[in-house]
Amino acid sequence: MTYVIDSFRLLNHRIKEMLAMKALWLMLFCMSSPLWACLHASHGIHGMVLLQVENQLIASHLPFPAGKHAHQIVLQVSSDMPASVAQALKEKRLVTLEPQPFALKDLQQGKLKSFNAQVYLGHFERGGQDAGTVTVQVQQKLLDKAVGAVAEQNGVYHIPLKQGELLVKAISGEGAVDEILYQTKGKTAEQLYFESADFAPQEK
Repeated sequence: MTYVIDSFRLLNHRIKEMLAMKALWLMLFCMSSPLWACLHASHGIHGMVLLQVENQLIASHLPFPAGKHAHQIVLQVSSDMPASVAQALKEKRLVTLEPQPFALKDLQQGKLKSFNAQVYLGHFERGGQDAGTVTVQVQQKLLDKAVGAVAEQNGVYHIPLKQGELLVKAISGEGAVDEILYQTKGKTAEQLYFESADFAPQEK
């Protein structure tokens, strides 16, 4: 009888050790930021339009009206762009980025300092020409607003730059447009980007 009790205790002890080991591995898994980021709901491909304003690069997240992409985020960035892309930006032609997947929350919280991306002449989801892979350095976050947030003035977010300001239209939801303009003091605002298809379900 004593032998049976001792065997039962030994088995019970080993089971507890196994459970403790599994708990430890689970904790280490959750503490690993690359793996944890992959589990976050905001993880995905966050396309961006790339603009050149006042001799600096501006990247604007391409939002959707709902879900994990429902955020208007504008960044000041830097990168060594291929000659064809640099020329397209100078001519104010459409240039977009298809970054490698990352958690948008990491970008919003300032944890993501750089990312690799395919750069396209045109829209990366609508027949744009792949111009190569680039590394994008995040210099500064200029805007971070949820879709549907109320803008300060006339439905527009004002982002001051050295010589003028970016005017980013606040996106209210389905059927809205993603529009960015640039205005210097005393001059008419110049449209840099205008896109409505991202908000039409049949185009997604």
